[in-house]
Amino acid sequence: MKLHPIDLAIIFAYFAVNTLIGFLVQKRATKELDSYFLADRNVPWWMLGLSGCSSYIDIGGTMSLIGVMFYLGLKSIWITHIFWGWLIICFYMAFQAKYIRRSGVMTFAEWNETRFGATRDAEYARIAAATFLLVLMVFNLMFMAVGTGKFAEEFLPFTRWQSALIVFGVVGIYVTLGGFVGVIVTDVFQTILIAIGAVILSVMAFQEGSGASFVATKDPAWSSLAPTWTLWSGYLKNTPASYSHYYAFGPILLAGFSWLIFRVLAGPNVWDFQFFLTTKSPRDASLAAGTWTVGYTLRWIIACSFLVLGIYHLGAEAAFDAEKIMPLVLKTLPVGMQGLFMAVLLAALMSTLSAMINVTSSVVTNDFLKRYFAKNLTQKQLVRFGQLASVGAIGVGFIFSLSFKDIVSAWETMIFVVVTMILAPATMRWHWWRFGARAFVWSMIVSALIIVLQKILFPEWPISTSLAVATLGSLGVTLLLGFIMEPSEMEVLVKFYSKIRPFGFWKPVRLEAERRGLVPVNDSMPRTDVMNGFITIFFQGALALIPFFLFLRQWNQMYLSLGILVVLSVVLYFTWYKNLPSPEEI
Repeated sequence: MKLHPIDLAIIFAYFAVNTLIGFLVQKRATKELDSYFLADRNVPWWMLGLSGCSSYIDIGGTMSLIGVMFYLGLKSIWITHIFWGWLIICFYMAFQAKYIRRSGVMTFAEWNETRFGATRDAEYARIAAATFLLVLMVFNLMFMAVGTGKFAEEFLPFTRWQSALIVFGVVGIYVTLGGFVGVIVTDVFQTILIAIGAVILSVMAFQEGSGASFVATKDPAWSSLAPTWTLWSGYLKNTPASYSHYYAFGPILLAGFSWLIFRVLAGPNVWDFQFFLTTKSPRDASLAAGTWTVGYTLRWIIACSFLVLGIYHLGAEAAFDAEKIMPLVLKTLPVGMQGLFMAVLLAALMSTLSAMINVTSSVVTNDFLKRYFAKNLTQKQLVRFGQLASVGAIGVGFIFSLSFKDIVSAWETMIFVVVTMILAPATMRWHWWRFGARAFVWSMIVSALIIVLQKILFPEWPISTSLAVATLGSLGVTLLLGFIMEPSEMEVLVKFYSKIRPFGFWKPVRLEAERRGLVPVNDSMPRTDVMNGFITIFFQGALALIPFFLFLRQWNQMYLSLGILVVLSVVLYFTWYKNLPSPEEI
């Protein structure tokens, strides 16, 4: 199906606006590296929060979300938040955002010098982290290209790879020209567009479809949030192979939970790390994360709307690929509306893509080029190389995407193969004083070997088994190396602890920092951070459940979730907002 010329005009007008933003902010963004990659560390918290809302909403992820909602029902909440790790967002709000901003660095890899000191081992740790991030960003870009192509091939007059290449090209222009300033400005514009689209979609879903009739055709377990060891007996009958592994629901959750613990404690390791570095202060970073956590609900509203509209237009039984509900529903919309929602969904995609490209070029420029190969270049010249790195990242990610067809397969390959190798080492960096730079490097290497060997020797293992083995194996190696190898110097550790004030196993360092008067005696803030972490879990969960119950018109459950949300909001006002860092802290 080809779009009407009016719809195509709306889409190309949207492309033109984003490209224009890149040209308009180019002069400010390319002054120097801090301007290009961190927007001069002067981004208002509300802009960063809005930017984060759209940067975590993409076409591929939303299509796979709708798919897992269609097949698993309410139990998809467990998969997305625990098995896929989406619960990490609320931990940004609870404590991670302020921890990151207090470090004052420019990149994820550079942070290692703050934690481990300026030693040769710390340099190796920086190289290891930068290399990991480059590989992860390529996989992220690959995942994005797979989702873009699968979405576009339904109705655009281009092939899958041509459509992905066009979108990547437009994003590449405004990111390459505008740097992080361009990313933030376009993301705010895109979040507003996504919010407008979510409202319109919600109205349409309520007017045209009712989830109640669909629920009546499903097994009662579909509409139950209660976890079970296996899913209902008829689950595998109409479920494609890419979603069939969820039948072993209990083992999946147990493996996912063990993985999630390290996912949330390790902190962000992609573009979100850099996002929080651009704020004016740790307080602003926390406020941005809070806005991000609440605004992320837009993704659930859009997904629930498309789910209900898909059931109404396409039927309750999956005689189609449920990952394609979104583009299939778009085909049923009138002229003009198709173009508008194509722009909305492309906004979601492009905001995520732009952040990935900016971070990738930042790593190449700051952690490799500037540090090892081009020490005498001017700031302007380094920015130009950063722009070239953006173009290179787009090309490599696009090429890798040609080897995947299913979105969920690309997603799970990325998070469970690539991300897992750093989770236990990254957790110990934040929360265990004895974990040194050499232990970090070798635990990453051995963790990667465990994952690769397991994929080669035991490829038939179910994902629950392979994930549990990879996670626990990495943890065991990380702890062993942490005890065997030397920690960082006490001077470095005291400086890090007194500046960041993380919770965890820091007693010898904390006592020394207290003795020097650098932190309060019996500081309660680390304990408060842990408490807020637990509270925000239920806060984010309620935010996700409300749209689900609303669109399925399960009013009692919706009112209960809304009541829980209100109570937790009041609690967080006293435990989180009242304990935010001082506005004077820079």
